[in-house]
Amino acid sequence: MTLIVRESPLGVDVMDADRPLALYRVRDQVSRWESPKPSFAPIFFGDGRQLTEHRPWDHLWHTGLFFGWVHANDSNLWGGAWYTPETGKYERVETHGIQRHDQFNELGSTDAGGVRIDHHLSWLDAEDHTFATEQRVWDIEPFDGGTRWCVDTTIQPVGRPLTLGATRAEARYSGLVLRMGPTFGHPESPASESHAWCSEGREGHAQIMGQPARWVAAAGASGGMVAMFDHPANPRYPSTWFCRANLLGPALLAPGDLVTDLGESLQLRYAMLLSDESLGTTAIEAEYSKFAAS
Repeated sequence: MTLIVRESPLGVDVMDADRPLALYRVRDQVSRWESPKPSFAPIFFGDGRQLTEHRPWDHLWHTGLFFGWVHANDSNLWGGAWYTPETGKYERVETHGIQRHDQFNELGSTDAGGVRIDHHLSWLDAEDHTFATEQRVWDIEPFDGGTRWCVDTTIQPVGRPLTLGATRAEARYSGLVLRMGPTFGHPESPASESHAWCSEGREGHAQIMGQPARWVAAAGASGGMVAMFDHPANPRYPSTWFCRANLLGPALLAPGDLVTDLGESLQLRYAMLLSDESLGTTAIEAEYSKFAAS
C-alpha cells in the first residue's frame, strides 16, 4: 500500500496509489442547521468496501468520521436540534456554530509510510465570533491488511473558559464519532447489524453503551472491522462509549461537562484501526499497546 495525500476542491484526498481511501471534507457548503465541520467521508477499506455514511436523510449532520460537540459554551457544534430537559423533547434552538477550517499547516508523509493532515481551525458561535481555536493532526498509515489512523488535537479557549458538554438526552453523545454505512451495520435489520466488542470483555452494542473501555471494535455485517482506541493521556481515561449498530465513539463528556480555562488547552488523542478482515482480541490488544505507548 502506497499512501499519498493531495489537496482537492472539497479538502484533501487520501489515496492508495490511484485508488481512493478517504476524502477529508473541509470546504463543504451545507446549511448552518448542520453545524458545518470537517469530516472524513467516504472512508474505504483497502479492499474497496465503504465504511462510512455521509449526511443520511434522518441525520444530515452525521458526516462520516467527525468531531461534533453538542454543547460548546452556548453553541451547538454538532448539528440538528438540542434536547431540552425542561420539555423532554428535541427543540430547534438557533445556536448552531461552525468548526471552520482556516489553513493547512502540513499535507505530507510520515516516517512510517503514511500521510499527515495538519490544519488549524476556529470555532465560531452563532454570531460568527471565535470562542476557541484548534490544531488538529491526522496521521494515516498502512499495515498488513488495513490502515491505522491517529488524531491529535489541541483546543484552546478564546475570550473566556471553554465548557464542553454532551447531549442532555440519555445517550450522552459528543466528541469524536463514526457514522457507519448500512452495508457495515444497519440498525433496522438484525441480520445486517455490526457486531461490537470491547477491551473489557463486553459484547453487543447495548452492553458497551455508556460503559468504560480502552477500545471498542465492530465487525461489519458484510466484512471488514473497525476499532477505536482511547489514549491513556486523555482526560477521563478510560472513556465511556457511545455505541450503536451504526454509530461509535468515545463519550468523553458522558460523565459531565468538561471545562478548559483561559490560558490552558484541551489535548485529545485517539486512534482508529481499519482492517479488511476481522481481527481477534489479541491482535487488537497488540495494536492498542503500540498506540498507548506513543
